Amino acid sequence: MFVYFLSVSFLLLMNEFPRMIAEANQNIPVGQMVSRGGVKFEVNENAWEKVETPFPVFEGMKIRTEKGEAVLALADRTRIEVDSDSSFYFDQRDQFNLLQGKVSFRIQPDVQLRFKVGNLWISKPYPLQSAKGSSVALTKDKEFAGSILMHSKGSVTVKSVQGLISVTNDDGALLASLSTGESITLPSVVAVPKPPIMAANAEPKWTEGPVEEEGWLGLSTWAWVGIVAAAAVVGVVIAVAASGGDGDHEAPACP
Repeated sequence: MFVYFLSVSFLLLMNEFPRMIAEANQNIPVGQMVSRGGVKFEVNENAWEKVETPFPVFEGMKIRTEKGEAVLALADRTRIEVDSDSSFYFDQRDQFNLLQGKVSFRIQPDVQLRFKVGNLWISKPYPLQSAKGSSVALTKDKEFAGSILMHSKGSVTVKSVQGLISVTNDDGALLASLSTGESITLPSVVAVPKPPIMAANAEPKWTEGPVEEEGWLGLSTWAWVGIVAAAAVVGVVIAVAASGGDGDHEAPACP
């Protein structure tokens, strides 16, 4: 019974450990934001409140500047300036999602940060990025700066103010590599993700975030399969031990 208790406790701990780590990370802000004007953050779905400056920014928190402006201070002197009529959120600590408007950024070399705009990813060059078979040479780590503008009709303009900036799609294919002073505008057919293909008479179903597998008491089906298997193994061990303890007695002779 003690071995059975340890097995079940171990499986429960392994099931909850990733969730505990995620909750701990969510309690640490990505950065601090100072703002002026009508900058708001989403407290619930379609419910917004005005931010107080300075304001901590967390993962998944949607922010819109409306008629105001904001400056985000991240780790190691990394800054992101958000213009008016913009909205954004951090999907992860190293992923800035621009939903609308314009941002200007200055990223330090040791900070891993990518910008997600529609179907595009904007960041400093990474190894093994290529376009039509040509590879991108890596440069020494140095500060890079630029701006991203999402136009009202879906096209996106990316400009490099300092350093190399690469633009890729969701498949990882390199669409553009910008040097200092260069810019490019990608049309909406490239920048905006294609809508899902729906069957006739089918209603689209949208979900936010990963779909969690249903289970009993917060455990998935495979977690309960593991618990049952562990219990079965413990039962076999106990049965073998019990039979071994009676091995010194002779079996009664058949009449």
